[in-house]
Amino acid sequence: MATVLLCDDELMNRKVASKILEKEGFSVIEAQNGKEALEVLKSTKIDLILMDLMMPIMDGYEATKIIKEDDEFSTIPLIIISALSDKEAITKGLELGADEYLTKPFDIVEFRLRIKNAIKIGIYQNMLKEHKSLLEIQVQEKTKELQNALTEVQKSEKDIISILSKTAEYRDNETSAHTVRVGEMAGLIAQKLGWSEEDIELIRLAAPMHDIGKIGIEDGVLLKPGKLDDDEFTIMKTHAAIGHSILSQKETPLLKLAAEIAHSHHEKYNGQGYPRGLREDEIPISGAIVAVVDVFDALLSERPYKKAFSLEKAIEIIKNDSGTHFHPMVVDLFLESLDDILEIRRSLNDV
Repeated sequence: MATVLLCDDELMNRKVASKILEKEGFSVIEAQNGKEALEVLKSTKIDLILMDLMMPIMDGYEATKIIKEDDEFSTIPLIIISALSDKEAITKGLELGADEYLTKPFDIVEFRLRIKNAIKIGIYQNMLKEHKSLLEIQVQEKTKELQNALTEVQKSEKDIISILSKTAEYRDNETSAHTVRVGEMAGLIAQKLGWSEEDIELIRLAAPMHDIGKIGIEDGVLLKPGKLDDDEFTIMKTHAAIGHSILSQKETPLLKLAAEIAHSHHEKYNGQGYPRGLREDEIPISGAIVAVVDVFDALLSERPYKKAFSLEKAIEIIKNDSGTHFHPMVVDLFLESLDDILEIRRSLNDV
């Protein structure tokens, strides 16, 4: 049985309307003003509202506005009932969200038809509302599933990056601490450049992969303790292209950036680098960043083929090569961040 909320300050009007509604099989709850009607809505499921306009305490205009602006009640059909038959009053009520209007005294046939049609519309609107809510829940569930799946994919991708980094370390003379420091230092410079947190995290994870291509270099060249001859150096230089080839198999943001860095971190600002001879702003800024921090950290690190440089000498080399080997802007940011750079080295010592 559908329940109708009848809101009218005139007792006789309520009795007439209630009698018609009950005869048609509806349950009726009466209210004398808009305030009482709102209280009823809070505690009772209502299928249709009949709202008078001119009432004390809270008139029908204000009550209609409140009801139609409330997500919980807005889909309940609301019919204005009023002795006011002028167009302006009716228009105002409809503009506030009323679905229909009836003028008093009621035409019994019209009254019954309007009520029944409004109830049908209300049932349909409730079905749509419930369907919408169900869809929203399903969308939220699917979105959560996709987010969880994406998190798993990103975690797997990071795990793969870590495994590849370890593989490169076993093939090279460099330590894991070096590759991690390069990532942390690169992230610091990216932060100084104003990159987003997401992009800072990407370069922090991608930069340690800069020399992954060395896994494709033969041991006699890669592990040679002394200086490489021209032919050997030509072979060694291919590691940039090899790294790019390894990392560009999938177009995820992390692998794409790692591939870009592997391919460009040996380019030089004056165009004398490799493998493509890029110059100035042709060099991706990610590669330009890693070029500086990689060389600086390598200069301060002892290797089987060289002694560690002093801090003063390493800084001097970076400064002197600004504008030739290194991007001047990156060098400036590096020098501004030197205290933080050195703290990274202190906190991530070679084992």
